[in-house]
Amino acid sequence: MAPAISLKISLAILGFLLLTACMLVCGCVNGNNGDSVNGMGDAGDGSGSSPTPQGNPDNTENTGSAGTAQSSAGTDTGTGADAENNAYAGGADIAADTKVYPVLVPDAAYEGKTVRRTFTTKFEKSQFTIDFDVDMALLKGARNADKSLGRKIAKESPEVQYKFYRSYFEGMENSDFFDALIKQLRYIKITERLSDEEYLEYLVTFVQQIPYNSPEGNTRFPVEVIYDGMGDCDEKSMLLMGLLEKSGYDTALLLFPKLGHAVCGIKIVPQGDVGFTTYSADDGRKYLYIEATTPYYIGLYPDAFANTDVLVIPLSDGGMPYTKYNYVAYIVDSKKKIEKRIDFFKTTLDGWYDELEEMKYKLINYKQYYSTQLEYDTAYQRYKNRVDEYNRYFEYYQKNIEVWNEIVDRPYDVEGVRRTIYNSKVNDIEY
Repeated sequence: MAPAISLKISLAILGFLLLTACMLVCGCVNGNNGDSVNGMGDAGDGSGSSPTPQGNPDNTENTGSAGTAQSSAGTDTGTGADAENNAYAGGADIAADTKVYPVLVPDAAYEGKTVRRTFTTKFEKSQFTIDFDVDMALLKGARNADKSLGRKIAKESPEVQYKFYRSYFEGMENSDFFDALIKQLRYIKITERLSDEEYLEYLVTFVQQIPYNSPEGNTRFPVEVIYDGMGDCDEKSMLLMGLLEKSGYDTALLLFPKLGHAVCGIKIVPQGDVGFTTYSADDGRKYLYIEATTPYYIGLYPDAFANTDVLVIPLSDGGMPYTKYNYVAYIVDSKKKIEKRIDFFKTTLDGWYDELEEMKYKLINYKQYYSTQLEYDTAYQRYKNRVDEYNRYFEYYQKNIEVWNEIVDRPYDVEGVRRTIYNSKVNDIEY
């Protein structure tokens, strides 16, 4: 058989298992459903944004203002719509709703106290680190909030689900938290001169690389996710929605009522076939799914979300769209083609290897197989030609595996991966 060339899939499988665990633990997907990600299959490296607590978080408290980035970074409050003007409009009248929704009320006993958290995020070719001082009054208020509704949220009406999830990133106290966090993140945008497109990808990557963890109790507020340095699918999605909305991007809450699951959507302005499922709001705006659980390309989604009911609820009247979806489409399409080529090359090389072994055996034992010098020379030339073909295909095989690994392992570097595919010329290989 041909020498084995191992695909570097350990990180991809890790991301896939992480997403599967998220959906099963959260109750988002029945365990019998397929859990592969539409258009991609395997996930990338989810080992980025590892928070580094400084001191015991429950005993060590610092005083001072949130964050340590230079004050010149500023705060981008974006174009987020007021919650009262953006209430869910479909279904039954919920004016008489008696449900108890989570409300973030700061605990005055902890006013002025903070605890620092540090996050390091892989993005494009670099790693970026931010420090953020968590307001302990907000944190304690979040811990004390009544979140019991979330334990059975999948059984509630779409209206109740919408109000429940929206409560996690709306209101003045949540706004204060997001403004302080965005100030730190925007410092990276300014110092690294990131474009609006790159900054959007950085925000998505920042949230995706926060480690996954499903809480034993109730759904956490974004401030708790940052303090704990971990979150589950819904919790990280709420964090991402707040960051994108308040940074000026046209964001939507994609609510899957039958799954009891809410994720973040980002608007695109499609030009022809985008290659992904898009989710349309009532006003015609179209949004792509963003998986917040672990590093994935924007627009890819688990198969369980492909054919289920979804409510698309824009969080603002407008904002910046995501325009690089065509890059992601190119990457995903290239990956599919590469996988087909890898299968073809491996099958061909396996067959040729066995053939070469047989040809070599006959050449070594030439007296048993060749009666003239001409027969031997002809057989030797066929062997030499096949070796040349084998080596050429083997190089193609290795090149395709190399690019495949780059695609799977680096979803946080869309531009870099696109450039790698283009420069490798793997899509130009003729065979």
